[in-house]
Amino acid sequence: MKKILAFLVIALFFVSSGVSQVVQTAEFLAPDAEQDRSSSILTWSQNTGTYNMIGFEGTTQFYAMQRFATSDLTPYNGQQLTKIRFVPSSTSSEPTNATYSVVVYRGGSFYGSTLLNSAGTLVCSQEVPSVTYGAWNTVTLNTPYTINASEELWIGVYVTAYAGYPMSYDDTTVVSNKGNVIGYDGLWGVPSDFFNNTDVRNWNIAGVVTDGVEESYIDLAVRFVNSGTDLTDITSMEVPAGQPFRPVIYIRNVNSVQASLDYTDTISIVGYMDGVPFSTHYISNDTVASGYGGWLQITEMTYQNIFAQGYCGTTHTFSYELSATAGWADADLSNNRDSITVTFGQYSTLYHITVFNEDSTVSPSGVVHIYPGGNQRFVITPPEGQRIVQALADGVDVTADVHNVVNIGKTYTFYNVQSDHTFQVLYENIPEDTSSVRDLSMPEVSLFPNPTTGVVNVHCTMNDVQSDNIEIQVFDVYGRMLNVTNPSDARGTFPQTMKIDLSGYSTGIYFVKLVNGGKVIAVQKVVKE
Repeated sequence: MKKILAFLVIALFFVSSGVSQVVQTAEFLAPDAEQDRSSSILTWSQNTGTYNMIGFEGTTQFYAMQRFATSDLTPYNGQQLTKIRFVPSSTSSEPTNATYSVVVYRGGSFYGSTLLNSAGTLVCSQEVPSVTYGAWNTVTLNTPYTINASEELWIGVYVTAYAGYPMSYDDTTVVSNKGNVIGYDGLWGVPSDFFNNTDVRNWNIAGVVTDGVEESYIDLAVRFVNSGTDLTDITSMEVPAGQPFRPVIYIRNVNSVQASLDYTDTISIVGYMDGVPFSTHYISNDTVASGYGGWLQITEMTYQNIFAQGYCGTTHTFSYELSATAGWADADLSNNRDSITVTFGQYSTLYHITVFNEDSTVSPSGVVHIYPGGNQRFVITPPEGQRIVQALADGVDVTADVHNVVNIGKTYTFYNVQSDHTFQVLYENIPEDTSSVRDLSMPEVSLFPNPTTGVVNVHCTMNDVQSDNIEIQVFDVYGRMLNVTNPSDARGTFPQTMKIDLSGYSTGIYFVKLVNGGKVIAVQKVVKE
């Protein structure tokens, strides 16, 4: 994008036919190299370090046109006019307020008399929704025009000016009757035909002409940057624990000798982690103008996914690769991919959910590590011929919260984990006569005192359990068995009260599991002070 560097304080006023005109000069950065006259650019404008501006007092409508005679069009015969470029202008002291439409005429004639001159037949009129002042604006024609060298071609812009200096022209030698054609009040000529002492030279207008082959050549490129404002290249980044992974990339259509055309289509963006395809994104029906681009921030991984993938505390190589859709050829594929090193932070605290089922009916099993505030879902698959009797979270019945998820099965989820937990599922055989529902005889287990400083009373009521087959197992929060006892003071059938001694244990949370004949019948949590 070209910017106005400075305005020279020169203002000349002309009055003719009740219309006041202002001409002012400004400096600007030279346009892209492709604005130079070549086989692909149709223009009389010359690239110099300054340009002039023209303005009118009051609302004024006019055409700023460049005219190409049949002899000028011989090298372009049969090729397509695909774009029109022009430089609208403005000043900070008197901002321009105007609307623009690009126009194309064919079959015109120029005899030097405003009464005889004609632009011919209008073949294109396309409104420009917005413009950047002091810069070359490119408008892609909705329908390309095939050049016929046997008839004249006029290209330019139709301007409705309300205030300011709406149109610019170069400050070199005018290409008489071609570079500075103007349409005003229904007539065609040069500006001096309508406004006294007006020296408008070559309008800053150009046409892009292609043979239909080079239009398919572009040069997409990508690189990782710090932000969308400073565009500083980066080679590595750190993702703190608990934060999502959001890499910022800058996508550009590099303006080079090989590829100097706009790309309007879908861009495919593939992310790779350690060389393996990781995700796919699409930018649909957008335009990446030649020499320009834009930055994107794409959420690749949530912090939940980072934890679930086991990336915490590890370093990986992440890449983005761009590709254009079929029908486009990329001039340089070496800049379509960029990579950075990503280090994912480790959590300083992790909680643990201990699964007491050791028969693989609960997945995941064993001790599951979970980050603070995380969610953990368990999938329950009852053994063949059995059904869930009870689901226990920290010894509390949560069977009502077991849900059947389509294509997954029965599940239970811990939400917003902020401490250690245990989970256990109890089963029973499915009765042959499923039409009747029997009253389940579930154990009633209580621990007291709880919290405790030493001895804990374990009271269990379950009429069909023989006490001489009972085991009391003690586990820590990591699922490690610390002790197992066969209470010697428990005889006969329940109800019965037994004792376990935790006086030699450190302060913290423990879990007491009651096992009868190898079958877990209850789990309770106890706090040791």
